[in-house]
Amino acid sequence: MILEYFKQITKIPRCSGDTEKMKEFLISFAKNKGYKVKTDMYGNILATSSNPKICFQSHYDMVCIGEYQNIEIIEENGYLKAKNSTLGADNGIGIAIMMDLMDKYKNLEFLFTNDEEIGLIGAMNLEIKPKAKKLINLDSEDENIYIGCAGGFDVEITIPTKRKPYFGEVYQIKVDNLPGGHSGVDIDKNYPNAIKEVLKQLKDNWTLLSIKGGERRNSIPRNAEALVISESKLNFPKIVTKGKIIQNSSTIIKLLKTFHHGILGYDKEFNVVNQSMNLAIVNDNKIILSFRANSNEDMKILKNEIKNLLSFIECNYIIVDEYPAWKPVKSELAKQYQKISNKNLKVIHAGLEPAILGDFFEEMISVGPNIYEPHSIRERVEIKSIYKIYKEIEEFLKTLNVS
Repeated sequence: MILEYFKQITKIPRCSGDTEKMKEFLISFAKNKGYKVKTDMYGNILATSSNPKICFQSHYDMVCIGEYQNIEIIEENGYLKAKNSTLGADNGIGIAIMMDLMDKYKNLEFLFTNDEEIGLIGAMNLEIKPKAKKLINLDSEDENIYIGCAGGFDVEITIPTKRKPYFGEVYQIKVDNLPGGHSGVDIDKNYPNAIKEVLKQLKDNWTLLSIKGGERRNSIPRNAEALVISESKLNFPKIVTKGKIIQNSSTIIKLLKTFHHGILGYDKEFNVVNQSMNLAIVNDNKIILSFRANSNEDMKILKNEIKNLLSFIECNYIIVDEYPAWKPVKSELAKQYQKISNKNLKVIHAGLEPAILGDFFEEMISVGPNIYEPHSIRERVEIKSIYKIYKEIEEFLKTLNVS
């Protein structure tokens, strides 16, 4: 029933920030399966039993890119994907697995968190205390066992600027339909950043009418565009438009070129990126940067570095949507699950909710099927991997005498 459940929830709107219908569906489903349901004001849902042996957890919102209003699922070459849209396998497959477990078992616990994709909002504000002391998060995107993850924060920058009206010809520098991708797990894949690709074509002394790019804070930008005024002839398409010239264009162009995009550090022990930066969004004089680090100590270093850099520029900035890293721990839960699955213990360069939920649980791991290129319209999930993970979970539950 896992795929059937996934296809069912795909028809329910659950874009981050617009999850009310999905919340109502999950509450009704859990109650119909005989679970006691509690909710909180942040949209989190806890479906519990009298004596749960372990808690399973997934977030029920999704990143919506492309034609997500009516997702058409395609099954092809052993994978599920969506036509011209994110699929929502992140974290919809986790939800579907939990629904299927509810069909079969009565002494488990299920935590559905809300708005993970826009700053782990549900987990950060969880007001319901789970009964179980062990947690299996189902938000990983390959078949390994994860025991740690990156933390992160965004930096919102505003550069004071003066503008004056303009009407006439401008040159259009446009980059669109790039691959995009997840700004954490895909940051090492050398996918091009559309904003950076536009910047490569801009000279520092050109005058901007506008520069815009990026779609989501946690996605590698797919599209960007600059409208440029130049007294000399440029080899770009011309358009006639009106707007307001950015008088300190050179400052904005130079600053954007200064920002790195990509890997900032690497962890050889776990063979994973441990520091990164995504030049996520630009809207004329407003810029959003997204940073990740696999330890809270490295996050402090990154914050100090960006603060020092911005001190040389006349600008205003704030650090927002900060969430902690999950320090790797080889717990008994991890070792027990490893015996069943024979998988590696790893750290992921992306935010996972166990980093937030550690105050509620004594031991935690994160597992999941192979999901490729999440947060993009190329997102796809391997079908046989879904059932492989589910079989491992059921074998593990036998060791806990779950009925």
